Amino acid sequence: MLLWGLAAALASPAWGAGEAVRLTSWLAGEWNNHEQVWAQKAAVQPGKAVTDPIPHTHHLFVPVAMPQLGSQVFYVQQAAADRLDQPYRQRLYRFSETGENEVKLEIFGLPEEATWRDAQLTPERFTRLDPAQLKTFPGCEVLWRYRAEEASFEGGMKPDACIIQSARLGKKIIINDRLRLTENALWINDQAKDEAGQHVFGSRSDTPVKARKVRYYTGWVAINRGGKDAPRETPFSLRRDLLLHSEGKRLVLKLDDGSDTPYDLELAQLTYQRTTVPILKLALIDRASGKSLAYTWASTDSDRLGFNLGWAQVGLTRKTEQPAFGFLPPKL
Repeated sequence: MLLWGLAAALASPAWGAGEAVRLTSWLAGEWNNHEQVWAQKAAVQPGKAVTDPIPHTHHLFVPVAMPQLGSQVFYVQQAAADRLDQPYRQRLYRFSETGENEVKLEIFGLPEEATWRDAQLTPERFTRLDPAQLKTFPGCEVLWRYRAEEASFEGGMKPDACIIQSARLGKKIIINDRLRLTENALWINDQAKDEAGQHVFGSRSDTPVKARKVRYYTGWVAINRGGKDAPRETPFSLRRDLLLHSEGKRLVLKLDDGSDTPYDLELAQLTYQRTTVPILKLALIDRASGKSLAYTWASTDSDRLGFNLGWAQVGLTRKTEQPAFGFLPPKL
């Protein structure tokens, strides 16, 4: 995938103040393609299988201080959206301007990759990392070019130049990436084939993963301890530790003693079929049936939303400080 792009040289590049600054400012944060996966499933008739299913992924791009590698370095962590505690890849990105109106992205493999999970929470580790320990793959650089008329960056590898030896498959594979980045959208089209030209991974229909930048909300929940049919005088549980993001994050609702309720809370930005207006939907879900008991929606730029069902009440406020895993993206 995008994170396969691994590069050659380890010398620290000079850092310009041009388009690379814009690119890294846009890229910093978290990304998730929940709506794309949801829409693909919603378009299929009940009982029918999705053909060429789009993977549901979650990407984390964090600027880190690692001057021994370069002046603009990111830590990258990628996982299936339902297994964030089991990332399948962690990498380092280094950005530099080529002098040809392009931004070069070089990607490095980490030593003992599994030990770097959630390394963005201990950024001092990167200042102690020896660049000689990093893995490089010549030919896999990603080159980005800004398109002012579309306010976007287009990126890609040189065709068929990225060749790696896959330990999992036991053979060489050829990787081609095409990418698009705006301030709030990241498209990744990864294609891989073996030396015989046989498909290895990537969308067979040439459909990119279309991820959107995550926005976090914090809040509170009050629930009648006896459930939705209990008398109103039954004591309520109150918790003020909700943390959800806007791209399909679902939480198991718990009482203040830590015990699970039968309900989940989900927040998601969606655009329903036959409409063109996106909404931010907050839903209370019965876990056993998977059905929504109630929901509310708001505009996608809302700073606050919630609902009051009497027996269950929720209030959310957009998180503006340290919105993603304890870091703030740099400002232009």
